[in-house]
Amino acid sequence: MSSMTPPAPERMPSNLVPLYDEAVAISDLSPASTCALMRIVIRSLLQGQGLRGRHLVRDIGTLVERGAHVGLLRALDVIAMSDEEASKPGELSLANGHSDAQNLVMFVNLFVEQVG
Repeated sequence: MSSMTPPAPERMPSNLVPLYDEAVAISDLSPASTCALMRIVIRSLLQGQGLRGRHLVRDIGTLVERGAHVGLLRALDVIAMSDEEASKPGELSLANGHSDAQNLVMFVNLFVEQVG
């Protein structure tokens, strides 16, 4: 996965770039670790928007209500992250391993592009 994964988006907050880079670097060895790190990045991005970051699906919904593109919610559907799973980033249920990790990385990139 790492050879096809984009670098951290230019608009990514600088304090999150090392976490993003680490997640991408370990994706082949540990997709579960990549998913856990990406969920932390997503939570931090949401907190940067003034949201709590505890319920990712609800927080993304709030951003869409505020004008973010509805594609963010659709992207969560692709990741198949329920609100229950999203509220407990430490409890990972990886059905598809590497593709789950890749989908979360792509979601982070979409989020930063759409919301910044």
